[in-house]
Amino acid sequence: MPSTVDLLAIFAHRDDAELTCGGTLIKHARKGDRVGVLDLTQGEMGSRGSAAIRERESAAAAAVMGLALRENLSLPDAGIVNTPETRLALAKVLRRLRPRTVIAPAPRGRHPDHRVASQLIRDACFIAGLAKADPDSPPHRPHKLVHSITY
Repeated sequence: MPSTVDLLAIFAHRDDAELTCGGTLIKHARKGDRVGVLDLTQGEMGSRGSAAIRERESAAAAAVMGLALRENLSLPDAGIVNTPETRLALAKVLRRLRPRTVIAPAPRGRHPDHRVASQLIRDACFIAGLAKADPDSPPHRPHKLVHSITY
């Protein structure tokens, strides 16, 4: 199974992709696109449930949606920051998965993780295309970055 995807949804928490753009992900998977989700955190700070419960739910959701892959970057929940280190960590995933299109959260919202994630994803998409950012992997910049607006 190739490790690249056509469409990659990147969101702060497990269940954000399902709630904001799940229908779009399902539609693309059904038409034959390789679709993936990258959750930035494990959701360990959530008021309902636990990281373990969220992991099981996200795996079940991935199967229902027909995802080619679902990964987790394991950044701290309620503590996502947009730093050179987090941008590079995300850029390395983007280089490995080589998505043509990335879906990210809206740049505005009440949850700090969602706002910061939006900026982090935008910046990492740019950094991933810089040849010198990580000499161990070939550069890749997604063709399109779109924001999913929920509320």
